[in-house]
Amino acid sequence: MASLQSLQLIRSFFTRSGGLAFRATQVLRAEPPKKKKRADPKQEMMRQQRLLKKLKKIQFKMGDPEMKPITEFMVDRKLQEDDRKREKVDIDFEESERRARLQKKWSRYRFDQHVAETNLIKTAMRSQQKALEELRKESEELYQAAIRPDPALFPIHITGPTHTPPIDGYSNVSPDGEYIDITKQYK
Repeated sequence: MASLQSLQLIRSFFTRSGGLAFRATQVLRAEPPKKKKRADPKQEMMRQQRLLKKLKKIQFKMGDPEMKPITEFMVDRKLQEDDRKREKVDIDFEESERRARLQKKWSRYRFDQHVAETNLIKTAMRSQQKALEELRKESEELYQAAIRPDPALFPIHITGPTHTPPIDGYSNVSPDGEYIDITKQYK
């Protein structure tokens, strides 16, 4: 017994070089892990079934929750009738070919316009970058002034909340007209 205590003392102290030569560690007392009990699968299933029965009883006592109707999806019946569908107009072959050629011509025009705009932007950016590099070689101060954002370029005037109290009766007299809250409350 004495040797076991001395082993614990040895394990809880260690030495180090320096001003504080001896230090103590925390006492480490542990016990072996407990063996897991193997539960009977039938008993486990019965336990789960009892729990489900209890939950169903509680739900039955509470009653079914009131479902919130979706009024956004309700469409007038007159609009759902089949006779409102637009009839398909038959066009002859020449008209369909003319429309196809017009569509292709428009697509080519828009693509050429896009390519021209993209090239214009690229060349403008390249020349701007080249000008900035040359300016930096000339003078670092001018370069820093050139890349600084200009607040007058896009003037923004933002006003935040004021420190004045709200106007009495303002909500009763709305500038947009009369407002009646018809929101349905569901519980």
